[in-house]
Amino acid sequence: MSAAEPKATDYFGIVAGVEGWLLDDEVELLYRLASGVTSGTIVEIGSYRGKSTVTLALGSRDHYRVPVYAVDPHETFTGAMGFQFQPADRTAFLRNIVRCEVSEIVRVVNLPSCVAAAGWNRPVELLWIDGDHRYESVKQDLNCWERHLAPGARVALHDSTDPNLGPQQAIREAIEAGRFEPLELVGLTTVLARRG
Repeated sequence: MSAAEPKATDYFGIVAGVEGWLLDDEVELLYRLASGVTSGTIVEIGSYRGKSTVTLALGSRDHYRVPVYAVDPHETFTGAMGFQFQPADRTAFLRNIVRCEVSEIVRVVNLPSCVAAAGWNRPVELLWIDGDHRYESVKQDLNCWERHLAPGARVALHDSTDPNLGPQQAIREAIEAGRFEPLELVGLTTVLARRG
């Protein structure tokens, strides 16, 4: 199926029932980005209960059916904003993947981001980073996965507008180093393109 003739899916309606922090315009953005990936893979860092996972998978399923790898260890963790994540989130995540009928697109990787990246061997066309929002963690996620990005690959980073969180600084450094160029800002999400 070509991108010009998408399958009619009420992705907003489906995603609305999944817990998470994406704004409606960010749901639209992730769906659109995933819809445009024609080959390689889509990798998500940080899945929580699957809102972004389902969005990416629906965009992929409705267009080119590129696999979405959801990388999240789902272990006990306190996020940069104080939110407590638990292994029980994995159960909710798996239920949402099945309930939203995207299990044929989603590949679950219950490992820390850089552990998964160390053994990775497929080109990544779209990388969604929404894991630990501390600067060192965001920088590490970007650095670990950069070598797997295809030329021109898109990288979207959530919560990128708050100067107290790590994504903003990591994005600025990546742009200043000439490794990435900014494409758009939608809601709290910055999209970059890999140079080269």
